[in-house]
Amino acid sequence: MNGDSHLRFLDWDLTKSRYNETDALPLMATPGPVLMILALYLLYVLKIGPSLMTKREPYKLKAALVLYNGIQVVGSVYLAQRYFVQLMQQGILPRTCHLDIENERTEILVSIWFYFAAKVTELLDTVFFVMRKKDNQVTFLHLYHHSIMMVGTWAYLKYWPSTTLIFIGFLNSMVHVFMYTYYGLAALGPEVAKYIFWKKYITKIQLIQFVCIIIHYNTAVRYSECPPSNGVATFVACNTVFFLLLFLNFYRQSYNRVNKQCNGISNKEKCVNSIKEE
Repeated sequence: MNGDSHLRFLDWDLTKSRYNETDALPLMATPGPVLMILALYLLYVLKIGPSLMTKREPYKLKAALVLYNGIQVVGSVYLAQRYFVQLMQQGILPRTCHLDIENERTEILVSIWFYFAAKVTELLDTVFFVMRKKDNQVTFLHLYHHSIMMVGTWAYLKYWPSTTLIFIGFLNSMVHVFMYTYYGLAALGPEVAKYIFWKKYITKIQLIQFVCIIIHYNTAVRYSECPPSNGVATFVACNTVFFLLLFLNFYRQSYNRVNKQCNGISNKEKCVNSIKEE
């Protein structure tokens, strides 16, 4: 057997970005930092945090929660308006491959990076749950959602960036404006939380969001001049459907739990509201 017949392996370089501009953005040069963040996150919320809190009273964290949720609201408003402007300029379903236009590519990549950065900060949601001993809220849905959104957005930006994420980012940021506004106001105490009427609509809005994303993404893949690979398109579609099913199951279980606990209670509306604030 001569030297030219040796086995050849695929040359996978996980540090190589689709566009060189991506590597200049924080945390984007190599997969190491984002994987370290994910590992520390899961280690803390699944092992270290619960262990430290075993013999401790839950922290109130009122000021921290109000500040954190306020920052998330401001950040979500900024992202929503940034993405809205880009959607108006490029179109909701652009046929032109704007990533091929040099003076537009950097702006698109930075916009996607901001979305990734938001996913990193949102990991604190779970950290606060652990510190407040809200163990019932650290579910598979919660952990999977936060983990895959951070890592998935990083990989999307690094290897297969697409303007379709601008639409996804716009919808998600709008949902987060309402969601974090609720959590920020609820952190002020039950005397404020009882007047917040949109808590029961948040999960419904999230479900509508996933349906819109599935429709938009599959349509954009068909019409765009630079669609992602079939593998990426399949993963995004399947993962969004998975999210939809998980949130549907969460909504159904929450609805059944509330109705079961309040069954037979005269003031049912008050009972429902008190359970939803848990």
